Amino acid sequence: MTVFGAILGILIIIALVSWIIGYNALIKYLNWVEEAWAQIEVQLKRRIDIIPDLIDTAQQRVKHEQHTLERIVELRSELTSPQTSKFEQIETNEQLTQTLHSLFALKDENNELEQDKDFLSLEKSLKDSDIKLKKAIKVYNNTVQKYNNKIQSIPANFVANIHSFKVRDTVDIPQNENDVKLSS
Repeated sequence: MTVFGAILGILIIIALVSWIIGYNALIKYLNWVEEAWAQIEVQLKRRIDIIPDLIDTAQQRVKHEQHTLERIVELRSELTSPQTSKFEQIETNEQLTQTLHSLFALKDENNELEQDKDFLSLEKSLKDSDIKLKKAIKVYNNTVQKYNNKIQSIPANFVANIHSFKVRDTVDIPQNENDVKLSS
């Protein structure tokens, strides 16, 4: 065997090992991204599951705010719709949060609501899930950023291009009530 053949063999082995390591790393990062999104879905589902009880409890006490309750039901339906994309779910959830805030504000005007332990417990659960959802979004964004960095760095970018790994979008966490946005 010639020196040239030995060097070529070593280079091929190094390239093959680099390829395998790069591909496995990309799969690992992609799985982390999916796992992070699953945590967001858990919190969305938790919120969705609480809404019917909240509606039942509030409906008895705030008949004059029927349009608010109807809007909450409408937004819940959008969240559960299979046609709603991941990012549309986040936007719809933010609208739901705003509508829930207006419902929760009614308890200051309504003594029955303010003293209803079920309503207060549901309010606390929904606010808690909103906080957990925002944390899950932060984890998701951090994970997506690491994944995006990985597929853009050498040598993983060669593997990513050939195997069609794509840059993922992050979700802007709303700072105030109206600014849920996507960013790349």
